[in-house]
Formats: sequence, C-alpha cells, structure tokens
Amino acid sequence: MFKTILVAIDLEHVEQARHVLGAVTDIAGRAGGADVHLLTVVAAAPAIVSQFLHENYEHMASGEAETALAALAAEADLGGGNVETMIRFGTVYEEVIAAAEAVGADLIVTGSHKPDVADYLIGSNASRVVRHAGCSVLVVR
Repeated sequence: MFKTILVAIDLEHVEQARHVLGAVTDIAGRAGGADVHLLTVVAAAPAIVSQFLHENYEHMASGEAETALAALAAEADLGGGNVETMIRFGTVYEEVIAAAEAVGADLIVTGSHKPDVADYLIGSNASRVVRHAGCSVLVVR
C-alpha cells in the first residue's frame, strides 16, 4: 500500500524515535519493502542568536545529525527496502512537508508528545504536518 515513507525523527527524543521506527518497521514490512526516508530537521536559529553561532554551524550540525540517524537506521529493521537519511534546516513542519513532496512520499510518520495547553493555542509540529500534508500522516504516540 505505501511505497515511499518519510519518517520525521526528533533527535532530542531518541526513545520516542525508536518507538516510531517500530511502527514504521511493521508498515514497511507489510508493504513488501517500502522505501524509507529518515528525516531530521535542525530548527533555524533566530537571527539574534545566529550571529553568535560558529560559521560552520550547519555543517557541524549536519554531521552530528547524520551520525545519529545512521545509528537509528542500523538498529531498526525497516522492511528490506531502501533506507535513506535526510537533514534539513528550517521550520520543522514546513521542512517535513517539503521533504515529503521532494521524495514523493505517500505516508509521513511522526511522533508526538502528549499535548499541553500551549499546543492547543499554537499547534504542535505534528498537528501542522497533519493539517498541511498532501499525503497520509500517521502520528505515533
């Protein structure tokens, strides 16, 4: 059913990421080897902060994120299809949606935390992905 799956991974919550990858393993296995794209988004720093960051900040952050994503991918059995990792910089939900469009995803899988009052007023990244994605979205808790 799903041939291309984009998995949004928050590297600040590795245990939740493992839980999300468990769900993806089931889905990809049933699909007979779906292509899986693991994505993490490094949030853009506010302009006032960015002036104090190292000039190679994006390069250093990419390397660390790539290493962490590769380790998570190696731990999980993602159904035998192709597995790729992606690092993007910017607003989380916008980058998730853009990456899904870029790879032609027919499913986005993301984790979510239990909502608090601020999430109802502002909206979490997961809820924004659900509202704006052009494909199916699975939110794993």
